[in-house]
Amino acid sequence: MARVKRKVAVPNDWSGISIKMYQDFEEIKKKNLEENDFNLEVLSAICGIEKESASQLEVSSLKKIFKTLSFMNNDIPDTKELIKKVEWNGRKYGIIPNLSEITMGEYIDIEEYCKDAGKNLHKIMSILYRPIVKETKTRYSIESYSPNEEKEQEYLDFPILPSASSLSFFFHLGKLLPSVLDRYLKKERERLRKKA
Repeated sequence: MARVKRKVAVPNDWSGISIKMYQDFEEIKKKNLEENDFNLEVLSAICGIEKESASQLEVSSLKKIFKTLSFMNNDIPDTKELIKKVEWNGRKYGIIPNLSEITMGEYIDIEEYCKDAGKNLHKIMSILYRPIVKETKTRYSIESYSPNEEKEQEYLDFPILPSASSLSFFFHLGKLLPSVLDRYLKKERERLRKKA
């Protein structure tokens, strides 16, 4: 019986990983599977190959695939810089341009989804990154916020790198804000004391 040749799309770095792929990968890691079962599940989740089809691949092909996917053994790179604009599905998306002008609806939904950020990452990104509707050299505006389940589900295919960059940005901001606020309040107290 002749073997059927098939092409498999294999991401070679984090830029090829979507939120859904990452979420599935994290769930697979929690299962404590035997190595072969783990590899088949990862192949299915990351490359979109059914487990039955994956088990039909030659060992040499599987080794090449897993060598290419070895970047996933490391954490997502921490860019420390917020990725503000993203090309995705043939459109340009931007993060909320001015976070100080976030609406109450956006804030409430983000806060709720952050209670289980790993599971709800696509929902969080559907709020933070929306299609750019107007852009100049220095500014842009995005679609207004109108949540719906179908749109949230589309974001399962959103790339993980900008998602991680925004979470990292907010994490670092959250760590930085208390000390900045403390210094600011001390200066304000000192200024008010001098005035009195």
